[in-house]
Amino acid sequence: MANHVHTLTAPCAIHISGISIDFSLSEKNVESAEARIGKSSRPIDHIVGKTMRQTFYPPIKISLGDTFSLRLRYKKRFRKSHEDIHLDLDEIPRTSDARQEYRKSHDNIKIVVILAGNTIIDHVEQPGSTSDTTLELQPTTDEIVQICPRFRILVIGKTGVGKSSLINRAFGVHEAIASTHKPGEADIDHEFISPQNDRFVLHDSKGFEPGDEGNVNIVQGFIERRREMSLEDQLHAVWYRFYLDDFVQPVDKIHGRLCFEIPRAGGRLLETGTEEFLALKRSGKLGNIPVVVVFTKYDRFINRVNRTLNESSLVGLSSNAVKELIKNTADAELKEICIGPLEKFAGSDVPHATVSTNKGHAETLARLIQITEERVYKHVAAEASVMTSMAQRVDPGLKIKASIEVGKRRYWKALASCAAFQDRRTSDCLHVLHTDIVRVWNFHDPHGYLCSHEFRTMVVNMVDKLDVGSPINPDRTIAAGLSTVGAVAGILAVLAGPAAPIVLPIVASAVIAKWVYDVYKLSGVVLQRFIAYIVDLTLVLQILHLVSDSQELSRRVIKVAVASYHKSPISGDVHSRIQEYGRTLTLLERADRDTLRKIIELMELYRIDAKEISDVRAQIPTVDPIPDEPW
Repeated sequence: MANHVHTLTAPCAIHISGISIDFSLSEKNVESAEARIGKSSRPIDHIVGKTMRQTFYPPIKISLGDTFSLRLRYKKRFRKSHEDIHLDLDEIPRTSDARQEYRKSHDNIKIVVILAGNTIIDHVEQPGSTSDTTLELQPTTDEIVQICPRFRILVIGKTGVGKSSLINRAFGVHEAIASTHKPGEADIDHEFISPQNDRFVLHDSKGFEPGDEGNVNIVQGFIERRREMSLEDQLHAVWYRFYLDDFVQPVDKIHGRLCFEIPRAGGRLLETGTEEFLALKRSGKLGNIPVVVVFTKYDRFINRVNRTLNESSLVGLSSNAVKELIKNTADAELKEICIGPLEKFAGSDVPHATVSTNKGHAETLARLIQITEERVYKHVAAEASVMTSMAQRVDPGLKIKASIEVGKRRYWKALASCAAFQDRRTSDCLHVLHTDIVRVWNFHDPHGYLCSHEFRTMVVNMVDKLDVGSPINPDRTIAAGLSTVGAVAGILAVLAGPAAPIVLPIVASAVIAKWVYDVYKLSGVVLQRFIAYIVDLTLVLQILHLVSDSQELSRRVIKVAVASYHKSPISGDVHSRIQEYGRTLTLLERADRDTLRKIIELMELYRIDAKEISDVRAQIPTVDPIPDEPW
């Protein structure tokens, strides 16, 4: 007894399993919050109305001597501010009993800290414990978010020509640019953060009007100031938005043909301010900040070209061939009228993208995001490029790419030898993998459905259907030439319509598979299950991206995605390929490299591109999230 002493008066640590912040009674408008423990921080990013909540699993460990505070960022009309609220560890009860709560009120802001059970940590190590297993598994995204919590972008363009619709579609939000300024005015230092997607922060510039070249100095000064800041506050990219009608003006209509004015030799294509800004970028005075020129209203230009085509050139062509002819003709005209002259003036370091915010042209926005992410990775930082992919809600391919980037940093690349997983319960290992993948996809999920016990159980039970070692069933594989979209489109069309509640063959409330509670031990069976969990979850989220279309998630929408994947031949094909991989894996000591390669191979094989997303959305009914249904 004398050798096993509990130090109740001065315990080593407490564990925090959740925090909620209710500012409904406060006059302050809380924009964001984070918990700060020592030198680390954790975002509190589940927002419902005027309440912020965050659950931490595993619980956050706060050791004796650590500082513990909440940083609240407030939004005001023309500026922002922040405040740190200190939470005294001596006031927080330390107990070995079940979950308790610590409450604090500050300026009518109610703060609740939820304590995990068994918060006391003995000074004496328990039998069988090791220093490695007493450390909680931290999601890799925690580190990335701490370094770069948001993708920060400046959009330059004249007022009233589609900047808001561009941002809204690219990042899946509503009214990203709030109407806090008079028409034609913009405060470049003001930060716009949308409650529907807080993974990006927007700065707005009114553009370079004729006779107002002074705004170039404002933009240049802003970029230079941000360049000296930490990665969190640096500017990561600039979109310089042009309306195609600014370049191509109709001047005559003859017999249904629409003629476009092409600048004469020596004529001015760009405004003086625009030329000055691009010259600054070309000369290197703006540093390495990626600048992408964005031409919008591409769909309207396509329609104009369509009306000008000679009908005789369309005779005998299929509908797809006609579309291809129209697109090629439009691209050729754009190259001559504005792309070519712009490239000649701006140089090769300023890429461009022609986009439409029309839902039928999602691939154009995806291309803009891809160009931006590539430039951010090359010229800013890898963390900022991951956050670019997380923030955007157009291209599922970039979500998969970012998931791979996050996975390769720690857990995926060493499933067979990762010391962090050794002697841990399988459920804890799956939990951290699940958290990273869900965070990258960044759905509008204010209720936290994707991190709920019920959804996690669904994914585990899908993996449990993997009959490790059994022969491949040809009826559960995809026929040659059948795309991922083709495999799920018909099923989605049936499930997405108004019908009875979705009944899943994988019941969320069912008893979870026993192997989840086993201690992680390397074997071929374990590797197959982990690969299946990662790939199954990713492909379900890909279908969810297709169905949800950036709307707030409901349980019904999630169940439609799960059921579509489970009923499709894709899930059987994935599991069959994993089984075949397990049979060919003979040397576990080389499994790390092979396992990562197999995960990437399967994700790339079933990836849906943005063009296919547009086509399928046109074929399926919208899933109405209200009224919702239970799991």
